[in-house]
Amino acid sequence: MKKVLIAAALAAMSSSAFADPGVFVGVTYAFGANNGVGITLQATSTRHENRGIVAAGVSFYPYAVGQKIGIPIDVGYQWKNAALLGGYDLLLKEWELSAGYADTKGDSTPTPVVIPTNT
Repeated sequence: MKKVLIAAALAAMSSSAFADPGVFVGVTYAFGANNGVGITLQATSTRHENRGIVAAGVSFYPYAVGQKIGIPIDVGYQWKNAALLGGYDLLLKEWELSAGYADTKGDSTPTPVVIPTNT
């Protein structure tokens, strides 16, 4: 299962989905690693709101006794300026969950220009 998740995330990140990448900053928790809560910084596949995303980056666990750095590969969903991600940390070799701020932009459609005509 871990290999399938990692392969899917890497394939999605290497595709054209990275046309408008975003940034995610939040708190993270790696289950089973006994590192406590950490801080994560990740690049996301898109900045568009209300979309499923993939993300990858680096996590720092300041209260960890052993390994303090992690490299998460995540999938998740983002709303307006917020996201929830879950995935696998390659260095800690544990599943993890993250939530926090996502740099998003709304899906804006251009306002039609109405040209008055004198008829």
